[in-house]
Amino acid sequence: MKPTGPHAPLTLAIGPTEIVFTWSGDRWTHHVATRDAGTWQSVEGPRPEDGDQRWPASPVLVELSTLQTAAGPAILGVGLAGRSHFSASIGPDPEQPDRIRFEIACRFNEPPVWLGTTYRGPVKTVSVRPRIASPAAPATVQWGYSFGPAGLAAADGFATSEPAAPGRH
Repeated sequence: MKPTGPHAPLTLAIGPTEIVFTWSGDRWTHHVATRDAGTWQSVEGPRPEDGDQRWPASPVLVELSTLQTAAGPAILGVGLAGRSHFSASIGPDPEQPDRIRFEIACRFNEPPVWLGTTYRGPVKTVSVRPRIASPAAPATVQWGYSFGPAGLAAADGFATSEPAAPGRH
């Protein structure tokens, strides 16, 4: 699980699911390979729907740390876009041991245009986002999801959707 250099790929495998983080430009990007649901690639940079760099398609992660927890290995990530700060906790899903759980938070200082995580899957592109409408700034919003043998699943209280076509919100 440990990288061999500051930007060497970082892998976390839990059961039949594996996530690989790779440094790309100014941030970590990642893909998740599942046994039965193929590979899911994080979508980085601005969303095609609005092109706003301050509200990227997926959280910007610029630093990753690994740690060992009672449940197994985990990865912590932090980063920022615009005036917003992202944090991520990635490790074993406490409710389903064959899944990798993502818990994401964003602290923002201006009303967000978009918050969520977007993946290009084997069949379609899917986003996971908080259910809550944009609260007044400053605020912190969280969302969660997991990957396992059957693919991507939003955690309780969070929603998945297919991104709108460009120009439609």
